[in-house]
Amino acid sequence: HYLSYLNSLRVQDVFSSTHSLLHYFDRLILTGAESKSNGDEGYGRSLRYAALNLAALHCRFGHYQQAELALQEAIRIAQESNDHVCLQHCLSWLYILEQKIFDSCVLLEHSVNKSLHFGLP
Repeated sequence: HYLSYLNSLRVQDVFSSTHSLLHYFDRLILTGAESKSNGDEGYGRSLRYAALNLAALHCRFGHYQQAELALQEAIRIAQESNDHVCLQHCLSWLYILEQKIFDSCVLLEHSVNKSLHFGLP
């Protein structure tokens, strides 16, 4: 399912990529495969990386509000688990997300200024 997610992401299919990502992590949690393969609490690790991947997915498709919510969830779970690696990834995505939101605000401000300049409502 993860490969299906990556392929859907490559072809810019938001619905299939979201479905495949969620299905991958649901299946991972249900089978318990991660907790067997690695000694630390596999369920929590799956959840924080699922939220982080979901934030990256939303950011890639321009759904910045949903990306921010998913990123906040990933940060909360990573802080509870004291996972510094996941927190560092979250920080990187937070920076990327803020840059994209800032660019959108600049474009919107520019558009409003042009509208005012031309006397548009």
